Amino acid sequence: MSFSDHLDNFIKQREQFGHQPTNRMQKRNSYIVVDATDQSKAREAMAKEQEHATLRAEQETKQYHQRIRGRCVLPSEAHAQQERQNDTRPADPARIAYIQQLKKDLKLKKYNAE
Repeated sequence: MSFSDHLDNFIKQREQFGHQPTNRMQKRNSYIVVDATDQSKAREAMAKEQEHATLRAEQETKQYHQRIRGRCVLPSEAHAQQERQNDTRPADPARIAYIQQLKKDLKLKKYNAE
């Protein structure tokens, strides 16, 4: 929605309701109906399609499917993916301290350069 469209909508609303002075409480309690954006429509469509894909997969294979990261997989595939995930190593405190020191040094350099 461009700024000119927004401005046109604002002007239409003001003309429709008149521009009577309102107190703050009325402004706080009033709700503005906003049309859905293209992005929100796309997000809703993707969510619906993922739900339908899960149902279709279950109907086609007659087996239960679960969704992992947006994909429909069989429980055996899900288990295999979990097995393949390598465990992350625990954070090294010395490395974290080193990184924080680098950040401090960078901030000091940036501050001194200004």
